[in-house]
Amino acid sequence: DPKMSEPTTEPPPGIETWTKEDVRHWLMTEVKVHETCADRFCEEEVSGDSLVNFEKKDILDLGIKHGPAVKIASYLERLKEGSQHESQFPAHVENRTKEEVTQWLLQHVKVHSKYAERLQEEEVSGDCLVCFRKQDFLDLEVKSGPAVKILKELGRLKNKDSALRPVFPGIRWSLRAKNRQENKKTNAPLEKTPGKGQLPTSQTKKKEADNPAPLIKKTLDRLGKADLKSFCFELENYGNPVPRSKLEDKDTMDISTLVTDHYGCEEALCITRNILQKINQNKLASQLINHAG
Repeated sequence: DPKMSEPTTEPPPGIETWTKEDVRHWLMTEVKVHETCADRFCEEEVSGDSLVNFEKKDILDLGIKHGPAVKIASYLERLKEGSQHESQFPAHVENRTKEEVTQWLLQHVKVHSKYAERLQEEEVSGDCLVCFRKQDFLDLEVKSGPAVKILKELGRLKNKDSALRPVFPGIRWSLRAKNRQENKKTNAPLEKTPGKGQLPTSQTKKKEADNPAPLIKKTLDRLGKADLKSFCFELENYGNPVPRSKLEDKDTMDISTLVTDHYGCEEALCITRNILQKINQNKLASQLINHAG
């Protein structure tokens, strides 16, 4: 009966137009699963209009182990909500191998070895474990007692690393505070142009904050052709995405202008840094924000 059906969350625009290659790219660059997992989706012709209907069971049916299946399902849930996945755990927790997770379960959580071994068999590494909910443990035949205990101990690891906290709101607010300070200095005498080897003055940095497009272009110029393509792909699928039609056949000058016009000066720097990190260009991302002040 149609009247009894529950309302479903509409996926954000763009996902349903993904090709199977786009899905594979998302799995490799955003979810960061092993290439063999991403290839399975491609082999089974999972395009965007199929992906939006997938649940954990469908991922497991592809022959993918429980650990990566839970991670993919978690990221997919966020994707369908139109939001970005933001970790609540320190990097050292997510970077644990499945063997290190097993060691932690045995020595710290002190669960029975059969449960620790079961999770290792299902390739539950740190980045997968942090996505687990109670039902995911029960699905692996881990009893409720140890499942709750694992989740409790895992919860204790949250927010203990300052590097874990979302960086972009902080950057955004620091830029706003900086702009307010600069506005108060409008009547102050101009500072001298920095000499060779000197740091940019606040007036120089203010100009970059007012219009970050040249700085963004300079950063994008350092990307290879494949990385620039990945950058554009992420832009197409970001929250409030830049339409694909606007990005086609555009060079770095056009892209940097588009990003600045689309998101505004303050947000453009944060979003550019965010996407650079997603495509594993962490050094460029750090340099961009440091240069912006």
